[in-house]
Amino acid sequence: MLSATLEDEFEKVKALLGRPSAPAEHDLELAASAPADILDRIAAALDGRTPHVVIDCHEFSHESIPKLLAAAKARLAMPCPNYPRLWFRRLEVGLVVIERRIDETSQIAYTKAFKEAARKIIARPAASKRSTQGLVALLSQVGPRIALMGAIGAWLFERRYPSLYEFYKWYGHRDRPGPRHVPESRLGELNNWAHPAGEHGTPKHRLRDRQLIEAMLADIRHAYSRGRLAKHDWYRCVILLRNSRTRAGAVFRERLRSELAELERLGVAPPPLLVVADGRTPGTDRGDDE
Repeated sequence: MLSATLEDEFEKVKALLGRPSAPAEHDLELAASAPADILDRIAAALDGRTPHVVIDCHEFSHESIPKLLAAAKARLAMPCPNYPRLWFRRLEVGLVVIERRIDETSQIAYTKAFKEAARKIIARPAASKRSTQGLVALLSQVGPRIALMGAIGAWLFERRYPSLYEFYKWYGHRDRPGPRHVPESRLGELNNWAHPAGEHGTPKHRLRDRQLIEAMLADIRHAYSRGRLAKHDWYRCVILLRNSRTRAGAVFRERLRSELAELERLGVAPPPLLVVADGRTPGTDRGDDE
């Protein structure tokens, strides 16, 4: 059998850059016979066309998937020419919440700790809510018609920059059908999965990782559902996995697929994300299972 050419592999990726319709369309493994530098060449072809990141799975352990997600979101959030910027506020809330154990002895202190964690990473732009309200009040002294324009401007401002805890509150519903819950409940579970109580508590990394992956998928889905990205002619963002057959790569892909399958079962729209794996392990020319 002839080795896969760069054109063959890139066409596979290009064909999947449109909006996905099923979980299987989010995860692509390249042929092991593809050129060793294919991910770099695909990344170069994507430069200026869509947000993308190359992640070397060999740099992460299978227990440090949150660090892999943090590295991916940091690069995907960087400006891409002619492309609206992506934000990952829901994921960032989750990453802050798992930094250390949050004491559950006081519900008030517990809630305050979560909100302080959210505040650390979600900063309002220079024009605060108070200043926009002040603007409306000032304009109302000039005339009702101008005041109405000011109110509309403030409303547009709030639409452009959602309130501080919108992302925090997402953990109370997670875009899923059914009743809403207080976000502290889910965030409490997330914190406990990462830092279980007791000297002999065992972290639940699978549950922790899947919740963080769900938050990242929600950030991408919401970004593509508003403004210019709501149009259907934008390429979806891409995560390129180098050394994807390492344990970290295998764990990330399995948990991603599991989360996508559950969201599809619940009727949640698929996120515009494509993960491309090279099917390799470090120091090999073709990927082999560990």
